Amino acid sequence: MMSAAGSDLGHFVPEIVLLAAAVASMFVHLFVKKGGRRGAGYVALAGIGVAGLALVLTPPSADALFGGHLMADSFALFFKAAVLVAGALSIVLAFRFFDVEKNEPGEVYYLALLSMVGMMTAVSATDLVTTYVTFELFAIPSYVLAGIFKKERRAAEAGIKYFFLGTLSSAVMLLGLALVFGLTGETGYAAAGPALAGANGLAALVAMSLFFVGLFFKAAFVPFHMWAPDVYEGAATPLVIFLSTAPKAAVIAVLVRAMAVLFGGYIREWSFILQAVALATMFWGNLAALTQTSVKRMLAYSSIAQAGYLAIGLASWGGSDWMAVLFYVVVYVVMNSAAFGLILLVDRGGRFDETIDGLRGLSRRSPVAAASVLVVLLSLVGIPPTAGFMGKYFLFTAAVDRGLILLAAAGALNSAISLFYYFRIGKAMFLEETVPLDAGPAGPESVSGAVMVVLAVCAAALLLLGLLPSLLASRASAALLGQ
Repeated sequence: MMSAAGSDLGHFVPEIVLLAAAVASMFVHLFVKKGGRRGAGYVALAGIGVAGLALVLTPPSADALFGGHLMADSFALFFKAAVLVAGALSIVLAFRFFDVEKNEPGEVYYLALLSMVGMMTAVSATDLVTTYVTFELFAIPSYVLAGIFKKERRAAEAGIKYFFLGTLSSAVMLLGLALVFGLTGETGYAAAGPALAGANGLAALVAMSLFFVGLFFKAAFVPFHMWAPDVYEGAATPLVIFLSTAPKAAVIAVLVRAMAVLFGGYIREWSFILQAVALATMFWGNLAALTQTSVKRMLAYSSIAQAGYLAIGLASWGGSDWMAVLFYVVVYVVMNSAAFGLILLVDRGGRFDETIDGLRGLSRRSPVAAASVLVVLLSLVGIPPTAGFMGKYFLFTAAVDRGLILLAAAGALNSAISLFYYFRIGKAMFLEETVPLDAGPAGPESVSGAVMVVLAVCAAALLLLGLLPSLLASRASAALLGQ
């Protein structure tokens, strides 16, 4: 028995590494008097790097582990990699944010690692109880991260709103899980799925809907998106990068596993639900973004719209169409991290300007940064030769192949709508006059070289995956459920 458990544990070395790094980061923060806070960040970043290496060396397993509660298949490993990328980008950009703000809470780093442990375990969950426990394991640290700057009104409001709405959605999801157990008498997906298919149809649909509500909340799908704009605007920017990418990747994985295994007998029903959600999410996110003057809030609505594109792929799930969703998840993590990262590019007098005016004339002050931001914006719109274009192409093609032609057309229309508000950022960078470096009472302006490097790397990755999509598509195609 102990030997079997030890063998199973070998498939979760990345999570163990992250957990150890979180403990080490906490001790550095608490007991190293000089530079302990930044040291905690370096330990966290090193932990993510080691966890990434361990993930590369971890072989996928088609066997159910720990009594059927977890599975380390290639599908789970793929999403774990996406979570690690999101976490690494967030921490690297956090260094720049805290340098400017002169306030660095060391708790941020190990709370982020603990949340990542929950996400990476959640994508492997194949049991109702395990799913809920791992879901809460990454949700609870997220609530703290959102309101970590409790002395700032916006951050405190973001944390409180995220906590209460998140707790409510978790309770609704738990009710759905309880109903699944009541209908089937099973907690494992493999056993509960066939039993649920033969259960009372109406009760099963209610259970599925309640379960999906909790997941839709974390993914910021309309109409469960109401928290996202306020939380993203109020939370610290590097934490917004983390909260808008890593949890979304984990939730998509949990949702796919539940759709395919637990609710596999109700394909028509969940496809219809996701079609409606995709339409509402895309249109609401893009139309709301058109009216925003704050870059941060505009990108918050943009991330909601991006979730709508992912919902197109989920609604089309089946056959070989899984690759489109997996491809776009990784591309989304890179695009969204870089998009929010542009807010950290320029500071004036120790404060970040979150308005579009703060980017005026950026092409003259930092051509490399402006060009990198332009590539990211083109990718968000879905213009070739970027990875965003290839991702949307795969998603829309999957929808057409499943006969969802109108849904694919709506996605294309929304991509065109998004061009209008992304163009405002490009116009400010390339076509408007530079704001004088020492203008105004706020003080001199500086452009971060570190953030510029991060943006350039992200832009290069988006171009590379746009020109050679097979580099990622082949890995996404090989990431199969249960294999």
